Amino acid sequence: MPLLRLLRLPLAPTAAADAIAGYALAGGGAGLAPLLAAFASICLYCGGMAQNDLCDRGRDAKLHPHRPLVLDKTLVPRAYALVAGLFAAGLVLAGLAGSFAAGALVAVGASAYNLGLKARFPADAVALGLARALNVGVGVLAAGAPAGSWPWGHAAGYAIYIASVTGASRAEDLEPRETRRLALVFAGFGFLAAFAVVGLAGRGAGAVFVVPAVMVAGSWTRAFRHATREATMEFVRTALLTIFVLHGAALWEAGLRGWTVALLGCAAASLFLLAFLGPRAPTSASTPSGPGSAP
Repeated sequence: MPLLRLLRLPLAPTAAADAIAGYALAGGGAGLAPLLAAFASICLYCGGMAQNDLCDRGRDAKLHPHRPLVLDKTLVPRAYALVAGLFAAGLVLAGLAGSFAAGALVAVGASAYNLGLKARFPADAVALGLARALNVGVGVLAAGAPAGSWPWGHAAGYAIYIASVTGASRAEDLEPRETRRLALVFAGFGFLAAFAVVGLAGRGAGAVFVVPAVMVAGSWTRAFRHATREATMEFVRTALLTIFVLHGAALWEAGLRGWTVALLGCAAASLFLLAFLGPRAPTSASTPSGPGSAP
């Protein structure tokens, strides 16, 4: 179904990982609430992705003529209905989980990015970073924990991480290569700051965050060395998939081994969808990860 391509399904599990990480780090226990929060985040993520393609129809007609809404304009009304339905479903599920406020802010953040902030760097990076941090908040509120036990530091570091991914994704279309390299350098400093914040915010020594840091650093080095659009896109995709490892490291350091396994399940789902839907479902990080995309 062509409309499914709008949803960027291979990266949708990263949104579920946000909510699960927030729920676990806030001290939530077993029950239905984390599932509701995870599916709420997925709905909001996919709604934001579909909304992104609706807003990008003019640009895609020139740069991405293979995308569904460009190939078949009769899909546009159905795409609007799909966005409305996904946002509504996300808000209902968030409400049932006790996270309506966070879910509503995620939807507002994704819409603000799609409708006005997308081409305004660094406002777009800030918007997506905040949206994904609020996506973590969907899980935090579902846990019903007092504000004093919320994982503020992890959410802040994650916001910086997603903002950096967004900045790196902007480098994909920059020319010449020197300009692309400069953009990657600035994004690299953002990643360093993100890992410093999440590491310091952890309950242990923070050494476990070396794993996602090394993954990002290796891919960043290749992107910087080649400075091609393809290498930059590969780096962005690696950084997005590293979301699972970043959240997993926080849960592992906090001694939440069971929740770490749940994140591995999300990662496996993402890899499965990439293997079977990747060629037909582009995973651009320039769309809202917020749930958006970086993301």
